[in-house]
Amino acid sequence: MKTILNMALLALLLGGCSGFLDEDNRAGITNDELYASPEGYQTLRVNAYSSLRAIYEETPRVLLAGTDLYQLPRNNTDPIYDYRNLSSTNPDVRAFYTDCYTVLQALNTAEFYLSIAEISDSDKGRYQAEYDFLKGFVHFLLIEQLGGVVINDEYTQDPRVNLPRATLSASYDYVIGKLKAALDGQLPQATNDGAINKDIVNHYLAKVYLTRGWDLGNSGDFEQAKAYANAVITSRGNLQYSMEQLWSIDNENNNEVIFAIQYDASSLGNNTSGNDQEASFGPYLSGSERGHKTMRTSLYPSWSLHSWFGKNDARYDATFMLTMWEFYYDYYLGKTDPETNAITAVYPRAWDRAQEMFDDYKALTDGEENGELKGVRMIESDGKTLRPGVLTFIQKWCPEFKDVDSAKIITAKAANETNYLRVYPFIEHSADPKANEKYWRSDYASDFCQPVIKKFDMNKIVIWNQRQSYRDVVLATLSETMLLYAEACIGKEEYSAAEEYIQKVLDRPGNAKDASLPPLTVSLPTTQQAALEEYLKESGKELAGQYCGRWPELRRTKMLEYMFKKYSYDVTYYGLGDSPIGQKTYRPIPQYAIDINEGLTNDDQNPGYR
Repeated sequence: MKTILNMALLALLLGGCSGFLDEDNRAGITNDELYASPEGYQTLRVNAYSSLRAIYEETPRVLLAGTDLYQLPRNNTDPIYDYRNLSSTNPDVRAFYTDCYTVLQALNTAEFYLSIAEISDSDKGRYQAEYDFLKGFVHFLLIEQLGGVVINDEYTQDPRVNLPRATLSASYDYVIGKLKAALDGQLPQATNDGAINKDIVNHYLAKVYLTRGWDLGNSGDFEQAKAYANAVITSRGNLQYSMEQLWSIDNENNNEVIFAIQYDASSLGNNTSGNDQEASFGPYLSGSERGHKTMRTSLYPSWSLHSWFGKNDARYDATFMLTMWEFYYDYYLGKTDPETNAITAVYPRAWDRAQEMFDDYKALTDGEENGELKGVRMIESDGKTLRPGVLTFIQKWCPEFKDVDSAKIITAKAANETNYLRVYPFIEHSADPKANEKYWRSDYASDFCQPVIKKFDMNKIVIWNQRQSYRDVVLATLSETMLLYAEACIGKEEYSAAEEYIQKVLDRPGNAKDASLPPLTVSLPTTQQAALEEYLKESGKELAGQYCGRWPELRRTKMLEYMFKKYSYDVTYYGLGDSPIGQKTYRPIPQYAIDINEGLTNDDQNPGYR
């Protein structure tokens, strides 16, 4: 599919706008004539696939915000994060809703013209199965956010203004029917080019049954989820890559990638029409003059997420950029020798010596006040000299720099030869996590204040822009399939079996840093809520930043408010109270959708927004 996405620009011009040729038919060709030809029809198929980019090209915050893993960034009060003023006019919800139904129109168009396309019966069978899956998939995305949805399964050239909202049960029936039709269709078992295949369908059948099992309280759905997840695991086998290898830009569409939205530089209209996933998770990294990647600063990884990684877990280093060299992409260019390359920022972690590191760090500051550190500066006012104690701190707490001298650290070619060194340790000296996070967030409004997620990085600057990335957006991985199986086991209260499948994820090659340290293991409590809490910590570490969706995961397990209240510092900082989410356990149906659809009334609105 990546190869045919080079036709995406043409597809966007010709597909998904059914009346376009009829309105100004200067070429003397009708839609039927164009789309009957093999070449013309391919534009519709490509458009059906490439239209998915609209959902993911800018980070869909409805999938991530307002959870335990990501917190309000600086100078941002969007209610998608904290629920206080979340309403039916929220722009994030409206954009997601609109994008999903735009994709469905592209799929309905491609399906409508399939019957007249002059292509082989085998291709028609395969394409129909692809459309069945994609229509089920997009409707499922809407169910995860809204509950029962308006089902849009019919091609039309005219506006449809009377589409009722289906019940939650009927919405699930529709999605499962579409996915099963796709599985029964003429799809290959697996592919490595992004095209829909049986492994993708099985993964999402597992996820849909799992979600319906929680939503409708049907224990039998958990068994179905296990069966479909097992089909994927049987097909793909065990995890075979380290976390660093899995997310390497040189290893896209590998065996562990189940489903991804395909991108390719040659298929983009310009170098700012990619996606912004690499730019979304962490603080601003200063302007273009510094040579770092452009950050949208829309989702800050939480203290809690960091804290869940253990000392021997290599995924921590693979998830976060813990040393930032003079230019961000120096890491990928091999310019990581402290004897020859300047350092912009380091983010040390002391693990079992946290109090000692905190005391050392506090000595570098101007002290503390009300549980926050004051005046953290590493460089003297001349911009070229390290403050006393900084070199000693770095040498002590960053083992890779234990022999570096101050002349090397302060060398910098950017920004008029002045240094921009930042040192932000991870604070965990207190038994009270909220006290730790308050100290950790002392400089929360500053550039570089915490490490960014690096899993989705490009390996170079194409252009200093948030949407420079032409990396694929990975929606489903084999480790998620294993975790879905484990979650279904918890739904059945089969805790030992759940541990077995979580352990498969922890046994990923290269996960343990040091053979002399205890290996990564999991032990689940034997009550469902407590088991889910431990499971969600594991899935949070493994799937950090991925668009499989933390918010839907917490919502479906009925752990949304519990995890948000316990692990999001925003609840404390903004005084959100004992029930910060309340009835808002679904997103609101956009008011504009109710206003233009005679089949919807305000009575159809979800609780908490009426």
